Amino acid sequence: MTSSSDPQQAPALQQSTLPSLPGPDLPTRPEISDAPTGRLGEEGLTPVSEKLIPARYLAGIPGYVIGLLLTAGSIVAAVLTGWWWLALPAPLFLLIVLQGLLLTPRRVRAIGYRVGEDDLTVAGGIMFRTVQTVPFGRVQSVKIDEGPIARRYGLTTLTVSTATDGDGVTLSGLPREEAEQLRALLAARGIELMAAL
Repeated sequence: MTSSSDPQQAPALQQSTLPSLPGPDLPTRPEISDAPTGRLGEEGLTPVSEKLIPARYLAGIPGYVIGLLLTAGSIVAAVLTGWWWLALPAPLFLLIVLQGLLLTPRRVRAIGYRVGEDDLTVAGGIMFRTVQTVPFGRVQSVKIDEGPIARRYGLTTLTVSTATDGDGVTLSGLPREEAEQLRALLAARGIELMAAL
């Protein structure tokens, strides 16, 4: 395996080895690259759509409202009753709301995927980083889901199930067209590898 002389530069995706499918190629957005101080599994990842940030904010509105109501309620209860300890949970409720608002962009930008020669790698998470790799030969089914909020932003969730893992791999924040192309690619590579056995 050869390495680039520049540690900041990630190798390009090896899409030339993939079967050619009808329609345009998968979109080329800037890749997340492994820097010496980078996160696990970042090398050569294609990030998901930035539209996932406002979609997650919109989906989180009920939780934010409940958190703010609990904060205000505990403070008001402490003031009205004179029991100061009723206000103790207020900072915790407020912290939960603030971390949701402040960390959502970083969480979304940490999600990415890489289509390799023989597998699909999906990574995500900031503090607790997860990197999952699915060999094409083990792909059992590929499903595309979109809820009302995701549909509003033109986004979908791609779920890849394997024969050995019931949970599979989930990739949120893909534009519909990109998800369809990725599903077709995974199905084609899986069929190709199964035929070769």
